[in-house]
Amino acid sequence: MNVSAVTPDKSLFRRLLSPNGSSGLASFNRNDQLIYCSLTTLAGSTLLLARWLTPSANGFGTHEQLGLPPCFFFKLTGIPCPSCGLTTSFAHSARLHFYQAFITQPFGVIAFCLTVVGIPLLLYLLRRRITWANFIRAKGVDYLIYFLIATYLLSWLYKIAAVKWLAS
Repeated sequence: MNVSAVTPDKSLFRRLLSPNGSSGLASFNRNDQLIYCSLTTLAGSTLLLARWLTPSANGFGTHEQLGLPPCFFFKLTGIPCPSCGLTTSFAHSARLHFYQAFITQPFGVIAFCLTVVGIPLLLYLLRRRITWANFIRAKGVDYLIYFLIATYLLSWLYKIAAVKWLAS
């Protein structure tokens, strides 16, 4: 039996953290650098913008300070859109008003925390030269995405109930 043909299988976590995507995984390249740098810049800019905005007292509409129009979905249907209140929640979170941010739009607090945590995580992945493809395919990422989608939809239902309750 050929001993070199029998190699122990490394865990996905060890393969993910191995530099240059060794163990048969994709190798780190310029596109990975561009993705990490772009996402880090986007996350930092989002946090700075959230701090600059003044949260709307209505619980939604803060995006209008950016020159964006009022929510067409809300005007058309009378119910908030799925993203209603996210900008306001981010603006509250950037001021560390987490209770106000949560009652405005619960998913906004989660998105804010992921944005804050994302910056050092992206820099770590860049430093370790872990490819974007390997990170996205890591075990548990799909469950995280399912959890975020479910939380987003539940937060939308909460926002609909909150706006309807306040209107009555």
